[in-house]
Amino acid sequence: MRKIIIVSAALCCVLLSACTTKKIEPKDPEIFEKSKARSQQFIGIMPPGVKTIACISPGSYPGSPWHKKGLELLRQAGYKLKVMPHAFVCEKNKNHAPVAGKVADFYAAWNDPEVDMILCIRGGMGSEDLLDNLDWNKLKKRPELYVQGYSDATLIVCALIAKNNGHPIAGSMSGSLAGITPDTIDAMRKMNHGEKLGPIKVKTLVPGDCKGKPLGGSLRKLVRLADKDYCPDLSGKIIFIESSSITPEAARKALYDLKEKKFFEKVSGVVFGKFICKPADKLQQYIKEFAVELGLPAYVDFPIGHVPQNYSIDFTRTVEIKNGEVTFPAVYDKK
Repeated sequence: MRKIIIVSAALCCVLLSACTTKKIEPKDPEIFEKSKARSQQFIGIMPPGVKTIACISPGSYPGSPWHKKGLELLRQAGYKLKVMPHAFVCEKNKNHAPVAGKVADFYAAWNDPEVDMILCIRGGMGSEDLLDNLDWNKLKKRPELYVQGYSDATLIVCALIAKNNGHPIAGSMSGSLAGITPDTIDAMRKMNHGEKLGPIKVKTLVPGDCKGKPLGGSLRKLVRLADKDYCPDLSGKIIFIESSSITPEAARKALYDLKEKKFFEKVSGVVFGKFICKPADKLQQYIKEFAVELGLPAYVDFPIGHVPQNYSIDFTRTVEIKNGEVTFPAVYDKK
């Protein structure tokens, strides 16, 4: 018996040593490996005039090959990429670059006159630290500068609306691009080029037509946003909400946290996207109960979220919801 104990202990030590010496990259819910997009599909996908894209990592360290795969797809599609110095830097014993490095990358990307767009490589966690340490006075006034991301980058694209600077788009990041669906690629192109998108059928929770500018993103990040001085004016907005890896109870609590913070007080409507959550039926029950209590026009099953079918949403465009269908009208006065 003693020999068995000694051997077992030794084996445990070997296994523990192997685990502690090998860095394990956390699973990234923004990566979709099943689909394999081709670079030809991304030719001209970005807004007209975008030639140079600065790539930043405001959140977690982009340690998967799929993060670089997305960048390569854009290069092959003809875009010039400027990968910022700290985009692939990982601070010791942490899963992200130093905050000072992220801030420096953001300043450099924003103020570079050659850069037409800033694309987030990955979400995760860290955008809040970036924004909390950002001096907005160091950013040139560039309403034409596109900034795209979702998940943790929800905070960034929403903050730009509050600061009335930049052109924010909630959409796929570098790590997502290789796995998004063909209709998502088509929707991104239409959104970026000011074309009509929709009507997209959604399930009605609380009936009612509404119209306004869209805003939203990751549920947990919206809860954080509500407490920040860079939370935008929500008057008349139509709020889009999605979430990854959340329990029904946690989602319910987050929604009521937003309600308590008066997040929905002046909005025109709410649209729920895709939630990575089990059991799904319990979540749907909670969302339905919440929507009814909120009393605003509310819908569910719009194609956004941590899923391959993740449509882009330009926060400067108008969205209309009529008879259970979501439409982004064409932008006829687009320059």
